[in-house]
Amino acid sequence: MRYPLRIFAALVGLLALQAGSMDFAVAQKWSAAKVVSYRVEGVHNGREAVVLGDYEGKADVIDRITVEFTWDARKRSIIGPVTVKDGKTELRNLKSDGTNCGPPQLNGDYEHFQSVSHSMSSRDQIQIKGIRTYPPARVSNYPGSCSMRSIRGGKEEEHLWVAGAGPEVLDMPSMGNMPGSPIKFSADGKSFSMKGAGNWVWTYTPTIVQ
Repeated sequence: MRYPLRIFAALVGLLALQAGSMDFAVAQKWSAAKVVSYRVEGVHNGREAVVLGDYEGKADVIDRITVEFTWDARKRSIIGPVTVKDGKTELRNLKSDGTNCGPPQLNGDYEHFQSVSHSMSSRDQIQIKGIRTYPPARVSNYPGSCSMRSIRGGKEEEHLWVAGAGPEVLDMPSMGNMPGSPIKFSADGKSFSMKGAGNWVWTYTPTIVQ
């Protein structure tokens, strides 16, 4: 839920102190930054139940959400408007896991996370409220048989949290090689990523505004 990203923001400073090498040119660039624009791309990739209730219907679920905000490096807080853009959920490898029956039949679209609203839960964290949508479906009568029956669809409320973080983490690319480090860096050194709860991975790309 919310805590991995909060922990991540706190660990940035600690890991920077422990890292063995620094790119001083990059450090000078980010230390001079006062305001930074962030594009944060969340990608979900995991196996999930895609039918409502306790039935054997799962798929590899890929979903995306993009959050953009402005970060005050001095106050270490999110300022100005926040924008949230959803991607459409993709399903692969739909099966009745754990059975010898055929896959479920979905009579509509499964949406893993569709944002409804967002707000600031603190000065450095965004809370995104959303809905998970299960379509009506036909599922097997396992373990009694593999004959199919219809079940209803439904909706569930879900939440995501996105925390702000100082871009100075990019000063320390060696952090990505530290055992147990929650941070990974892009090959071009312009972005950093961390794994969140619920099979989400969040990639931060900062741009200096002033």
